[in-house]
Amino acid sequence: MAAISRGGEPVFGLQLPIQTLSASVADAWESTASVADLVAIARRCDERGYGFVGVCDHVAIPDDDYAKHMTTTWYDTVATLGFLAAHTRHVRLVSTVWIAAYRHPLQTAKAFGTLAHLSGGRAILGV
Repeated sequence: MAAISRGGEPVFGLQLPIQTLSASVADAWESTASVADLVAIARRCDERGYGFVGVCDHVAIPDDDYAKHMTTTWYDTVATLGFLAAHTRHVRLVSTVWIAAYRHPLQTAKAFGTLAHLSGGRAILGV
């Protein structure tokens, strides 16, 4: 797994839009954005030297008042990071924030170990 710092130097990154449509922070354009838009943003971060791109984690959002503020669109974290790994070369891939209690520790270890291997060591498990 990668570290979020580079030799003690500060790094900056981006919590990716589109993959989670939290009504409290999403811009209006995100509701009609495509997967191609998500890839384009991740590639731009990669090309510009961002330290990381982040993907949120929620297994489910209850369909109640909470959903009105958060919406129910939340892509799977590891699948999304794996997909973006294939479209980027350098940027680190961060879960922001992985809810470990939802999964068995072996499942988490396998998922992020695989992501780290397939991405060339760019995965960061943010808990």
